[in-house]
Amino acid sequence: MFRNYLKEEEFLDEFYNWASTAALAVEGAWHPNYSCDDNARRQRDYFLKSGELSSLAFMSAAVQDDGKTGVHAQILLESSARIVNVKVEERDGKPFAQVLIDRKK
Repeated sequence: MFRNYLKEEEFLDEFYNWASTAALAVEGAWHPNYSCDDNARRQRDYFLKSGELSSLAFMSAAVQDDGKTGVHAQILLESSARIVNVKVEERDGKPFAQVLIDRKK
């Protein structure tokens, strides 16, 4: 593993193009928060615990190199109703996203 991102803004600083591709893969259910900070995370956590978080929110991302297919990221998104894991990698020089897990809570 290269790095585990727990702060959305840090992941977006380095992988904004992969985040945009992941957002398309979940059909707009997640919108990357380019102004995310500690206050935004506290609000996210409050609404998640209260059951009021309707849209998907960034929880973490793990950027890995498996030694065979190259570098990829797995982005964990969560709402009060769903958990989604999206894998993003480069294919032919362009980001490609695939939803690995999409389940209801």
